[in-house]
Amino acid sequence: MFDFHSVRRVRSMMFIVVVLGLGMASTDAEAKKKSRVKNKIELTGVDSLDKIFKKARTANKKLKSAEKNIRASKKALRSALKLGKKATYADGLRELRSKAKGKLKVVMVRGVPTLKAKEAIPSDIQAGVDAINRLTKTMPATIRDMKTVASASLKMVKHTKNLRRNLQQEVMAKDGSGLITMAIKLPKIAKTSARNVQVITRMPGRAKDVRDDLGMISNSLRKTFKN
Repeated sequence: MFDFHSVRRVRSMMFIVVVLGLGMASTDAEAKKKSRVKNKIELTGVDSLDKIFKKARTANKKLKSAEKNIRASKKALRSALKLGKKATYADGLRELRSKAKGKLKVVMVRGVPTLKAKEAIPSDIQAGVDAINRLTKTMPATIRDMKTVASASLKMVKHTKNLRRNLQQEVMAKDGSGLITMAIKLPKIAKTSARNVQVITRMPGRAKDVRDDLGMISNSLRKTFKN
């Protein structure tokens, strides 16, 4: 059995963990250039925190999918044209145009720039065309998703400012064995929450980067293959 003073001491120690653990978010954010943090959202098992983190995880999945599609398209284009890893997407488009020797044109399909062959083309050129068209086909939906993600994640960033208070309220609601269980789990909960806050804070910028990359690819494609 815990007396009143024991419970107060445990709660006081837990508040220190909450403050230090969630305070790591700003420290790690400042050091993000020195240590790469994975863009992963994890649940904590605390309902008041996971209410935000579940929404963030859904938005983050859309972000990671969009980022993966851009990387995959660039990798496939480089592979098709035997370009080095430092070749940019614009480099790939120029190389594709050079190798195609006027056999490709860009047309708009439902508002999306799409490459089409004017006549038969070699397999490596076709592979490059496919790499580009797979990406451009997804552009409208991806851009819509990124606008939604950017807006939602900005709201989430504001909500994360209440995480410390929410966690403190969870601690205050516990007593006896529940308090001890929370005390054991709290360091991990605080650390996971701090990492999640870092990911959420970066999400608006990542969404903008995806939109900018897609806009650049779309503009470069039309400019490179304009008739």
